[in-house]
Amino acid sequence: MIIFLDFDGVLHPRYDGTWVPPEQAFCHLPRLEAVLRDFPCVDLVVSSEWRRQFPLAALRAHFSPDIAARIVGATPVAASAAHAGRYVPARREAEILQWLDSAGRTADEPWLALDDAVWQFDQHRDRVVACAAHTGFDGSAEAALRQRLED
Repeated sequence: MIIFLDFDGVLHPRYDGTWVPPEQAFCHLPRLEAVLRDFPCVDLVVSSEWRRQFPLAALRAHFSPDIAARIVGATPVAASAAHAGRYVPARREAEILQWLDSAGRTADEPWLALDDAVWQFDQHRDRVVACAAHTGFDGSAEAALRQRLED
């Protein structure tokens, strides 16, 4: 199982137009890491916009060593992302599908997206475990993720 992980609106509340306040950054990471420790066969791929500004090693550094070791990559930045500021339908889904293809996997394999932007998905919207952008990975999102991983 792979989880494609967004950061803003998931690991901390989304702060549109500004950086996350330091005291809020990654405030939900301990909750997510606790879930992941209960499911050791789950790997992570970073699908967050943070991958555009930081190398994978810097992104892994936010995580505990045991969970960081399970981050197997980051999705590519879709060519359509060059049109910043313009709506690109299902862009995140396209980036996930591109990563799966380049990794020699198929969209039929078990994967989920932990994300606050369900609108970034079309064909695979049923694979999104949605977080509310203003709260992030709260107890409700944790319960939904656990249920999906147990299924």
